[in-house]
Amino acid sequence: MKTRTFNQLAYRSSDALLFGQAAVPVTLKNGLVIGGGTVYPEINFTLPQMLITRETLPEVLRIYREIIGGITQRAEELQVPGLVAEVELLPPCTWNVGWGVAVSRVLLEMLDGLSSKTGIRTALRTTVIDVREGRDLEHMHRGKQWENVLAAFRENALAGADLLAIESIGGKETHDEANMTCDIQKAIFALGILGVRDMHKLWGAIRQVADETGSIASGDTACGFANTAMVLAERRFIPKVFAAVDRVISAVRSLAAVEAGAVGPHKDCGYEGVYVKAITGIPIAMEGRSSAVAHPSPVGNIAACAADLWS
Repeated sequence: MKTRTFNQLAYRSSDALLFGQAAVPVTLKNGLVIGGGTVYPEINFTLPQMLITRETLPEVLRIYREIIGGITQRAEELQVPGLVAEVELLPPCTWNVGWGVAVSRVLLEMLDGLSSKTGIRTALRTTVIDVREGRDLEHMHRGKQWENVLAAFRENALAGADLLAIESIGGKETHDEANMTCDIQKAIFALGILGVRDMHKLWGAIRQVADETGSIASGDTACGFANTAMVLAERRFIPKVFAAVDRVISAVRSLAAVEAGAVGPHKDCGYEGVYVKAITGIPIAMEGRSSAVAHPSPVGNIAACAADLWS
């Protein structure tokens, strides 16, 4: 797919940048429209602290089934208009692709059961963890780590995952140094040059997988970059001004995913999503004051102003 460019905002007026309404909504195969006028809940969850091994995999799947069972039961009780569930696959479930697929299948079974019983349209966002790091990394764009990431996307999409996402890490080593030294020029280089180049390559490949499997290439986030700066600032290790500027810079990197083929919804922990929506018109997920995993922030209400999914 040819890289897209954006030379103007997707909205003529800030009054049109509203929650639940995206200039370019996303429609799933089951008819669920994200950004078409309704803000849907997106529920995120993970395992308690435990090892994931071949021996513990049955217990892992049991816990995921229990979690999603509670979510779907509550969704039925509240008669929600639609439901999106996101699972962020843990590293062993990316290295062992079949384990991640097993997790997705358990979640999809329960979500499909809710849809069949109640008519509530549901979707599963499967977020593959980026394992392209470590001393044994062969190359960011070739070798076993690269192949594992793409295989995880492909197999989970074939298993039925509706939305494909990742929190990619291209340029993170350089950005970590920028965070520690509050070097804004290095942060710009990490996010705007190294990160963007990696995003174009990675998201071109993800979009190809999505096109071949009928899934949707949703979006990326600068969670490992700007969210780290936010945490350091909250703990008073670095100035909040640096973290705030870094957050805005991160929009350039997340925008690159859309340039390369992502269509939304953008991921919730990418607080730069409002910028991405304003420029591209794609729907976004956001988290804020009422989110159990959100970073404490006095702008939690503002985060909800343009959300199409609320985490």
